[in-house]
Amino acid sequence: MDRARGFQASLAWLVLLGTGAAALFATGCSLSESEGVGTAQPARTTVKMDFFHKPLPEIPLPNDVATVVDFTSPTGRRINASMVAPTGFERLTREKIDELDGWGVFQPITIPFTGPLDVQSILDGHRDPFYETENDVVYLIDIDRRSPEFGKLHYLDVGNGNYPVVLERRDNYWDNDPRAGTISILFEEVDEDVNGNGQLDPGEDTDADGVLDRPNYLPGAHPPADDLKARADAFMSFYERETNTLILRPLVPLRERTTYAVVITRRLKDANGEPVGSPYPTIHHTAQTEALRPLAEVLPHGLTLRDVAFAFTFTTQSVESHWRAVREGLYGYGPQRHLAHEFPAKVEALLPLRDAARFPDSKRLYLLYGENWLQAARPLATTFLGLNPNSEEYRQLATSLEYVDYFVIGTYRSPQLFPRTDDAGNFLPLNLQAWPPDLDRIPAPARSELVYFTLAVPRKEVSARKDGRPVPVAILSHGYTGNRFPIMQFAGFFARHGLATIAIDGPSHGIGLTPEQEALAKQLLGTMGYGAAVDATLSDRAFDQNGDGIKDSGADFWSAYLFHTRDIVRQFMLDYSQLVRILRSFNGRRLWDFDLGEDGVPDIAGDFDGDGHVDVGGDAPIVMTGASLGGIMSMLMGGAEPQITAVAPIAGGGGYVDIGMRTVQGGALEAFVLRMMGPLYVGDLDPNTGLMHMRTVVVDLNDVARRPLGTVAGVRVGDTLVAENLANGARGCGLVLPPGRVRASLESDRGDPIRLVFYAGSVLIPGTKCEVPPGTPVRTVLDRFGEDFVYQAQQFRAGEPLRALEDGLGRPRNTPEIRRLGSIGQLVVDPADPVVFAPHLLLEPLEFPFTRERTGSHVLTVTSQGDMNVPASSGVTFARAAGLVPFLEPDPRYGRSANQVLIDTYTLEAVDNLARFTDATGKGVHLDVENFSGGDDLWGPGYPRLDPPLRLGFDRWDRLGGRSAAIFPLARDTGEHGFSLPGAMTDDFRAKCQRECPIPGSGDPCGCRTKTTYDIGNFLLNMIGRFLVTNGMELSADLCQSRNDCPGYLPPPPRRDLASLP
Repeated sequence: MDRARGFQASLAWLVLLGTGAAALFATGCSLSESEGVGTAQPARTTVKMDFFHKPLPEIPLPNDVATVVDFTSPTGRRINASMVAPTGFERLTREKIDELDGWGVFQPITIPFTGPLDVQSILDGHRDPFYETENDVVYLIDIDRRSPEFGKLHYLDVGNGNYPVVLERRDNYWDNDPRAGTISILFEEVDEDVNGNGQLDPGEDTDADGVLDRPNYLPGAHPPADDLKARADAFMSFYERETNTLILRPLVPLRERTTYAVVITRRLKDANGEPVGSPYPTIHHTAQTEALRPLAEVLPHGLTLRDVAFAFTFTTQSVESHWRAVREGLYGYGPQRHLAHEFPAKVEALLPLRDAARFPDSKRLYLLYGENWLQAARPLATTFLGLNPNSEEYRQLATSLEYVDYFVIGTYRSPQLFPRTDDAGNFLPLNLQAWPPDLDRIPAPARSELVYFTLAVPRKEVSARKDGRPVPVAILSHGYTGNRFPIMQFAGFFARHGLATIAIDGPSHGIGLTPEQEALAKQLLGTMGYGAAVDATLSDRAFDQNGDGIKDSGADFWSAYLFHTRDIVRQFMLDYSQLVRILRSFNGRRLWDFDLGEDGVPDIAGDFDGDGHVDVGGDAPIVMTGASLGGIMSMLMGGAEPQITAVAPIAGGGGYVDIGMRTVQGGALEAFVLRMMGPLYVGDLDPNTGLMHMRTVVVDLNDVARRPLGTVAGVRVGDTLVAENLANGARGCGLVLPPGRVRASLESDRGDPIRLVFYAGSVLIPGTKCEVPPGTPVRTVLDRFGEDFVYQAQQFRAGEPLRALEDGLGRPRNTPEIRRLGSIGQLVVDPADPVVFAPHLLLEPLEFPFTRERTGSHVLTVTSQGDMNVPASSGVTFARAAGLVPFLEPDPRYGRSANQVLIDTYTLEAVDNLARFTDATGKGVHLDVENFSGGDDLWGPGYPRLDPPLRLGFDRWDRLGGRSAAIFPLARDTGEHGFSLPGAMTDDFRAKCQRECPIPGSGDPCGCRTKTTYDIGNFLLNMIGRFLVTNGMELSADLCQSRNDCPGYLPPPPRRDLASLP
């Protein structure tokens, strides 16, 4: 059928309204009882199904009422998105949402009501420590008879602490923020009713949103403004007072292509203590009658249809099915089978790493031996990494390199399923740089891209190579805006365990050096004969994205261009699966195109050093690790790639939008949140001249950019700024607050004409979006640039009409629009979210029927205490979905579930400046829940620690017969993203010893330079190295790992004579 459009209703991103449902509702047809599964009982407060609400419709989401029938879709549905939006940015996003065949599997569930709710009735039903469902007020039920989980109740977080929203840096959201002090960007915390009259009076609307704001606190809570801890405890994340919206979160992801029912019971009361109800004569919209037929048989014990206030259904989108089709296509099966022959599993080139002029007798210039790199590492480490050559960190790095036989840099071709340019070669908008829909049905065009890899192979003396066998290989995944170079730092620590390491650059990632830095690197290494190694290392996938002549590594990776974000992650996954395919092709029989021995005969594929034996790959284990983005990719690949059998993600997480709403990660914060809030138009009054200096704040790729707009006179504190988009009619506004600062957000496409109008006094009409009464006096207007500047290689000149420098959605913080955007954002990015693939590591294998494979991976996930780059709560989100953090059964050590222990110890909240725990000086710190150091560490025995320590998974075997665990180590007392490299904590300990040494005199009177302590870098990298090299079979918390003296640890092999190496 045609996909006719319904009403022009937009809920942040889209109109969520099906044509048939709209017609039925609009005509006001009477509904007989036979048309529904149950009759609704009268209620004064009902679920809101208001398709006519202005400016935005309000209905529960996700909701199949907002889909249309599409018989080409495996779910029989497509989301129905209106194309009416103020900006092309948003319209294009809606067009892409139109392609989705269902809702998110980890998307928040939001239910608006026509009046306020009794919050206590929600708390009474949903504060069970083990999520008992006997008295819940809302249920989420699998109602799909085709589902293997038909009738299953899915556990919900209703403000239980699994998804905290509290910020570590409250004032991190750019210039002149009127809500800079609030503890979240999602909900209000300011009471604007200064005089207590219940009305929005002039001057009270400090954020100019047209609403009389009140704190989103629990009933009866009135925490002091200077008590951050009390404010965080009072804050509600499950109920939005401004819109009377209940917000529910699944504790684990749902199944793809499955229909669920959300059931609101009459246990939920309104503010008068009466049960809530349905807006219809039935307990549901009649368009969902058939889907809800099974409701009576799946309701929890003791409930009948008369206990139901309202129910609605939603169907989830395709997720794993699309990935399965692409991955099987690599092996020549299914609709994407063309990928197999278009992109064969082969190494395309091996790049020279040593200069022929310096090594004229070498036949293997593509090998950089460990001794070569050790020679080059000192000047690079001191110049580019800032390491002290006398430090313990440098000493351990140098020692580790003695375990490396050689490094290799090569290339392979990987299919790219999103285009970069149009037919004319012009760079496409990022949301068009996305994978096509229906991947399990329609072949996808693929362009070729060269992927660079660096491989480090351990010495034979310390690995399986001494027996002629290939060694296990760990894929090392880099961080956001990073590159594959860190393998040169980490490889030695893994080689010590007999583990090879391989790294690639992710899509658009590489080393973004300035010309001066590149010249310096070539100078340093060129004198040693390693100039070729510099060229090879700087060959990558990054490119200049803003015209400044410098490569912008990963600048387009995380962003508010949601479809591009979703698919650049999936593309990275596909690049890794192609790498795995190549490694597995090194089977000892297959030959590659290289004659490395120069005897006129192609050599065995995978025999890089020409000794007649495959070095890596073949049937040896392939495992994976990485930090930050590398941790995220490790999480994904453990659940998506069946040939990866052990993963150790570091500082990764699941629930992308939860991450984005709290992250302090530079680049991701700007590219996601500033794009959502901006462009910003801000100004400051000069107290000396009385002039208002205006500027715009925008996101330049993944960085903040500020450009001057001009200066105006006559503006006073208390005046109103209205920013007008002359292309689309959008408006944004702000009050000039003391001592003379103002800010407005404005929905814009790049290049839109803009006008900034200042009005005398506080003149906004309450309840409107920046409207002022006719005839309001205008102080001044700024509609032309006041001075020259350059932005992204484009010249802007004084006197030219003012225009927007960037795309942006223009949503101010602490408004319902931000919350709604987050919900829709999660819908879009679900197919690339680690939490969605987490169950496929251990709990429920992902089957690949054509290749007869299934996923299954041991996992050691490392989430550092206090991490707010990838917030620690997201690490728990992933671990819970993977089955590593139980949330239903009690841990006998604590009488609570492990999940609850992590909530109660504020591991998920992860905000040290709330001072949940303090050290001896009273400084806010994080609780050490693992106590791996036994108290012998930088912070000493008096530091707050959990007793007994958590250490989940160390005492049991996982479902695959190995070890799996989730750990939460203390890397820094105020929080850390990941952990420091081996030796760094020892250096910090020695420096502290010297600072605190009570013995006077020069030299080292306290013997600090030789003192040792628990070193987290040694401890964790040895733990991870052993876990990976044994393919997840060994996991230890022995402190010998910190000292590098565990039984079986081998000393470095003797250094070789460089002249003797081929």
